[in-house]
Amino acid sequence: MQTSTREAGIPPMNPNSHDALLQRREAGTLTWHAPALMLFARSVLAVGAQAVIAAIFALQGSPTAWHDSEPWLPVYGTLIDAGCLALLWRLTRREGIGLFDLVGFVRGRLGRDLLLGVALVPVSLVFILAGTSAANWIVYGTLAPPYLPGGLPLPAVLYGVLVWPFIWGLTEQMTYNGYLLPRFQVLCRSTGVAVAVVSFVWSLQHSFMPLTFDAKFMLYRLLAPVPFSIFQTLLYLRLRRLIPFALAHALMDGAAVLIPVLVPVLKG
Repeated sequence: MQTSTREAGIPPMNPNSHDALLQRREAGTLTWHAPALMLFARSVLAVGAQAVIAAIFALQGSPTAWHDSEPWLPVYGTLIDAGCLALLWRLTRREGIGLFDLVGFVRGRLGRDLLLGVALVPVSLVFILAGTSAANWIVYGTLAPPYLPGGLPLPAVLYGVLVWPFIWGLTEQMTYNGYLLPRFQVLCRSTGVAVAVVSFVWSLQHSFMPLTFDAKFMLYRLLAPVPFSIFQTLLYLRLRRLIPFALAHALMDGAAVLIPVLVPVLKG
């Protein structure tokens, strides 16, 4: 008579753990096809979602419809997340696991994870500011503050502060840290290669969010997140829990939407 791991007092294996992914690789349920499909999905979805907003401006008679769509990332970003979550749901089902198995949620650690998420904000800002300063110097030859979306009406700002960043932070972390990074680590049989590939593609997506067709700005948007992307991927491989990263991500993105609104008020 077989004894289950729970009956034997052995905790069940995390479906997204390194050992579980190794087992699925050997069983043939984890192959290159799905991670390769997911690798550039957010960038492709970003261009498609921005095109929807640009089309709305064009229908309203705007002669600069694409340019007008650029500040609206905190609104159309949810379209990107919806497509991304749908694709992740389909790909995780093929592996025989659930979508939220990518999160690594542990109820007993929730309080500590939330505190860690808050603590990650100042540390993350060091890498973000270092990256934006270096990218500005390389591309423009000057030091300048990070890119912040602006020019939105109040309802869009409220959505961008109160709703969008929490969906965005969790979905982006599920995509790159929760899904892509551990799978590339197993498929490449190399942590270094996995970190390099995922960090680069994670940084690259910013060139398309928003897509401006300005070569210098797109290069700046590619280079600026590199230090932060590397930091996140390396720390995630140590923790294997997404809640702290998603919370820190959401708080910083919400602030990025709010700051352009607050600065003119404070100056006035």
